[in-house]
This record gives sequence, C-alpha cells and structure tokens, in this order.
Amino acid sequence: MKRLLTAVAVLSIALFSLGSLPVAQAHVSVIKTVPQYQSTIEELPSQISITFNSPLVVLGSKNPNTITVLNPNKKSVTLQDATVDGAVISVPIDTSNPVAGAYTVRYRVVSTDGHGVSGSYSFAVSTGEEAQPLPAATTDQGHGFWHLHLTHVLQGAGALLGIGGWALYRFRFAPRK
Repeated sequence: MKRLLTAVAVLSIALFSLGSLPVAQAHVSVIKTVPQYQSTIEELPSQISITFNSPLVVLGSKNPNTITVLNPNKKSVTLQDATVDGAVISVPIDTSNPVAGAYTVRYRVVSTDGHGVSGSYSFAVSTGEEAQPLPAATTDQGHGFWHLHLTHVLQGAGALLGIGGWALYRFRFAPRK
C-alpha cells in the first residue's frame, strides 16, 4: 500500500509540475490583406482577400470563416460566402456601384488549432478628393466554451490525484484519536 501511495504522490507532483509550465498561445494572425490595410485605392477590386500565418479550418462543406465588406454607407457589398484556400480567405464583392470613402472589412476565422479570431480593417476608395482618416484595425482572439488547453487538464488531474492521495493516506494511515 505504501508503494501505491508513493506512486500517487510522485504522479501528482509530476502532473502538477507539467501543468504549471508556461503555455505559448500563438493564435492565427493576419499577414497580408488585399487591398492593403489602411490604403487608399482608386478602383474598387472585385475580390477581398486576407492571408493568415496559419491554415484555416473548413469542415467538409461547412465553412466557419466569414468576411463581410461594408461600403461607406454601411451597406454590405459582399456577393457570396467566403472561400478558403489554406491560409487565405477571400470573397467577391459587388463593384457595379462603387462609393467613394472608407470601406470596412470584417472577418471571423478559425485556425487549424481551433482558435477563433475576429477583426476588421479599413481601406478607402478615392475620387480625387482629400482622403479621410481610416479607422484602426481591430482583432478579437476569442476562445470558445469548448476550448481547453492540455496543461489545464493536466493541472486539474494533478490536483485531484494529489488531494485524493492525501485523503487516502489520512483515512488509511493517520492515527485515530
């Protein structure tokens, strides 16, 4: 029985130590946008694309990744759902009636590591007038309810084993009064 308790104690300490190690939480991030972030262009492109530093998830025919493009009047000019090719997401936009001013590109993507990231950026279409300042880019690196890191699981298991081992020891071997 002493061997079992020793094994439980050693395992508890090992699991707790592993669970206490720092975790690198590198999330998917934008490395390129077309049109370029904060740029002023003369002609509205037929497609918007964003390249990330990691491939994006597509689950069969289900694509959890989205791009919405809003014109200066806050009306969507997105023609259809976004398509994903590895780390690149793109969407065609309506160029039949371009409006001069700041366009907002909003995106929500899920990388292959399961992390969801959303954000936005702006570009402007010029008509020869002085360009207006563009809003800053934003990102939100959200974690869903289902997201757990292995280290958190190991910490919990180590804590439970440690408490269980201590309780078992106290129950079986502690002197009774």
